[in-house]
Amino acid sequence: MENSTMKDSNRVVLAVMAAIALLMGLYLVLIAPGFMGSTMDKLILAKTKQATVFAAGPLSRLYVGAIYSGFEITAGLALIAISYAIFRGRKWSWPLAMLLLAIPAAANAYIGLGWIENLKQFPPAYITFFLSLAAFWAMLFLKKNDGKTKVAMFFVFTLLGMIASQAFIFFPHALRVIMKSPGAAILDPTVSILRQAGPLMFITVFLALAAVWLLAKRKRSGWYVALVSGLTIAVASFPVHYLRPTASLVPSETLEPSIFTSAYWMAGAQGVILIILLLIPFFKNQLVDKAEE
Repeated sequence: MENSTMKDSNRVVLAVMAAIALLMGLYLVLIAPGFMGSTMDKLILAKTKQATVFAAGPLSRLYVGAIYSGFEITAGLALIAISYAIFRGRKWSWPLAMLLLAIPAAANAYIGLGWIENLKQFPPAYITFFLSLAAFWAMLFLKKNDGKTKVAMFFVFTLLGMIASQAFIFFPHALRVIMKSPGAAILDPTVSILRQAGPLMFITVFLALAAVWLLAKRKRSGWYVALVSGLTIAVASFPVHYLRPTASLVPSETLEPSIFTSAYWMAGAQGVILIILLLIPFFKNQLVDKAEE
C-alpha cells in the first residue's frame, strides 16, 4: 500500500514537471517572442531617432538580440518535445529541461536592461525572465533528491545562472564599446582590455549553462566546468574594473566609483564565490554522484 502511494505521488510530480516544461515551451514559442520584440524595438527606436540613425549601441543590441531570439524559440520547441519524456520519467530529460529553462532565465536580463537604464520602465521581456526563473526553481525542487542535494543545487545553479546572465550582458557591452571606437580598441588600454574580456564573457555564458546541464546529471565533469566558468568570469571582470572603475550600478553623480558600485567587480566576486562554494566538501559531495568519483 505504501509503495503504491509513493508511486502515485511520483507520477503526480512527474506530471507537474511535464506540465511546467510543456507550458513554458508553448510560452517561449508563442508569447515570449512578442514580449522580446516589443522590448527590443521600442528601445532601439528611441535610441535611433525612429530607426534613422544607428550608432554602435543599437546596432550591437539589434544583432545580438536577433541571434538570441532563435535560441529562445528553439529552447521552447525543445521543452515541448521532451515534456512527454519528463512525464515518463526518462533520466536524461530533467537535466536537459534545466538547461533549456536556464537559457531564457539568464539571457532576458540583458534584453530588458536597456529599458531600466534608458526608459525607466519595466520591460516586457522581464516577464519571460521571471517565469523562466520560477519554472527553473520549481523543476529543481520537484526533482526527487534529498534535502541537502536540493540546497546545494539551488545555491550553485542559481549562481551559475547569475554568472551566465552577467556574462551575456557584458559581451554586448564589450562589442558596443569596440564598435564605437575601433581605434581606441587598439590604442587605449581602457578599451583594448575589452578585446579580451568580451570573448571571455561570451565563452562564460556557454560554460555556465553547460555546468548546469552536467551538474543536473550529477557528473564530475560538471563540477570542473562550473569551476572554470567561475575562474573565467573572474579573470575577465577584475581587470576591466580596475581599468574602467565606473559607478555602473548606480545613477551617475550619486556615488563615487568603488567595488560596491562596479558591475564588473560584482561579476568577478560572483565567480570567486562560486569557486569557494565548489571547493567546500558539502557542496562537492552533494553535487557529484559518488559513482563518478
